[in-house]
Amino acid sequence: MLVNGINIQQNPVAVKKMIGYVPELADLYEVLTPVEFLELMAGLYQLEPAISSARIEKMLQAFGLGNHQHQRMDSFSKGMRQKVLLISGLLHNPSIIILDEPLSGLDANSVIIVKELISQLAEQGKTIFYCSHMMDVVEKVSDRIVLINQGSILADGSFEELQQLMGKGSLETIFAQLTATDNLRDAAAELLEAFRNEGEHHE
Repeated sequence: MLVNGINIQQNPVAVKKMIGYVPELADLYEVLTPVEFLELMAGLYQLEPAISSARIEKMLQAFGLGNHQHQRMDSFSKGMRQKVLLISGLLHNPSIIILDEPLSGLDANSVIIVKELISQLAEQGKTIFYCSHMMDVVEKVSDRIVLINQGSILADGSFEELQQLMGKGSLETIFAQLTATDNLRDAAAELLEAFRNEGEHHE
């Protein structure tokens, strides 16, 4: 198997250097500060210290973590940890980026920054795999969408192509049409039913 012309079996390390991965959940070394953790990651990717230090400083500032860069991460919120995780996945400027629910825990401004960042990285020619249940975001940032339900591919194409196939509407509507909308509505109705007769049990 070739990745950017490199055989992954013959040279797996070279391939890994081209890939940036941001998982939804990851264990950070919480006793470290963001700078210490990111310097560790930079070392693993064999980045020059002068280059990595400048990148770390700029990226932490961009995400609003400049004042926390020397603070241990065991006191960080989920959103703050997610920002450090995003930086660690992009620090080595990978050509292939895998993002699994990258907006998890982020504040509204950081969500805007990440969405804009994804768009600009794609414009630079980078390949980005974006996995998410947030259909409105997928709709806006993806040029090719693969809808998967219970391990099966339901549709594959651009948002415009999916609209032509299923009719106008949001990506969420298209996904609902492909995955039994009536069952989902019935499930929501059943949840509401749990509250309707509460007064009768207290008489």
